[in-house]
Amino acid sequence: MKLVTQVRYGIRIMLDLAMNQGKEVVQMGDISSRQNISLKYLEQLIRPIKEAGFVISKRGRKGGHRLAISPEKITLAQIVRIFEKEVTLQDSAEDKEGYSEYQDSLIRGAWDEAIEAFYNRLEKVTLADLSLDTTKKIWSDSDLLIFG
Repeated sequence: MKLVTQVRYGIRIMLDLAMNQGKEVVQMGDISSRQNISLKYLEQLIRPIKEAGFVISKRGRKGGHRLAISPEKITLAQIVRIFEKEVTLQDSAEDKEGYSEYQDSLIRGAWDEAIEAFYNRLEKVTLADLSLDTTKKIWSDSDLLIFG
């Protein structure tokens, strides 16, 4: 399965906001620079994230965005669901009754189980987890921070 670019970038936006949650708001231009995503594309991606209730925006010259929910309560599955359309197997108009229909039902059942396992795993990974792992990676060669 391949995740659409919107999902990857959506997670990067949310992770950037999580890692900068100490600020009152984070400006889109800063996210654009750090994440190497065009500002115009970021503006398109932030809309569904806001509509889902994960981000609050402040307008104006000193405006920006911040998480509306604690990073510990936002899972990757929630973010993926914002952007991913339902992942299903497409039925063919040429399907006939008999063996092929039976085989398709078995394949569909296995597919549904795989998708459920995928989302179950992503429900266990939060933005806080990714933020901590990213911080560890950034500071791994430093004597300033020590992680156990």
